[in-house]
Amino acid sequence: MIPGWKGVDVPVPARVVDALCDAHARGARLLSICSGAFVLAATGLLDGRRATTHWRYADALRRRYPQIEVDSDVLYVDEGTLLTSAGSAAG
Repeated sequence: MIPGWKGVDVPVPARVVDALCDAHARGARLLSICSGAFVLAATGLLDGRRATTHWRYADALRRRYPQIEVDSDVLYVDEGTLLTSAGSAAG
C-alpha cells in the first residue's frame, strides 16, 4: 500500500520504483491512496491503464503521465493488480 506521497513534485527514488516493480513482477497487488498514485505512475505500471487520485492532483497527474487514463470522477479504480483511490478519506 502506497500512502499519500510527500508532494506531487517530489521525485520518487529509484530504489522505491525498483522495489515496487519487483514486488509487482512477483505477483503483489499494489494500491495507492491519494497522491500515492504519482508513485505508482513513476513505475510505469499504470501506463495504458485507468487510475484516479485526489481531484486536486488529477490535472497534474494527467500532464505528467499522459499515458495514464486519469479518471477524476471516481473514488476507486481497480485494474486487477493495480488499484488507486482518490483522497485519503477514500483510502
